[in-house]
Amino acid sequence: MRYFILISVFLSSCTGSLTDEQRKKMKENMALNELRKVTEAEITDATFKWGRKLAVTIEKKDRLLSNTLFLDSLAVAESVEIFPLQENQTGLREIEKQLLEAYSGNMGSDNVQKMGPDSLLYTKPVFREHPDGSTEFLKAIAIRFTRKQVVLSIK
Repeated sequence: MRYFILISVFLSSCTGSLTDEQRKKMKENMALNELRKVTEAEITDATFKWGRKLAVTIEKKDRLLSNTLFLDSLAVAESVEIFPLQENQTGLREIEKQLLEAYSGNMGSDNVQKMGPDSLLYTKPVFREHPDGSTEFLKAIAIRFTRKQVVLSIK
């Protein structure tokens, strides 16, 4: 009988209330799992925004994309793939070759392309200015995002 009373007191003392932090985390998890309808334009805009933010960070620290430790750590922190895209690189996809051709002609600025049904590629050219005012294309900053990441980043 004493055990029954002890168990009853223990169970009634547990009210099941959540702390503010637990409530907030629960709402965030629910928001992640809710269905959203986003347009292709919203996905493209979000990719540009995220890609530009990362490109600014990269250009401040490693404009020529030579510090692989920095690039790898940034890629891991952002859950993306970051790599230099340059001419004469093996294994380039057709769209990557076309981007490089456009950039080689000193044309274009940053760009977002679909890379299959589930990934997006943000690229930004890196140019060198010569004393005579001409520019030379060196390589492009390439950042690969999954479509899911981009959709989840849209508020």
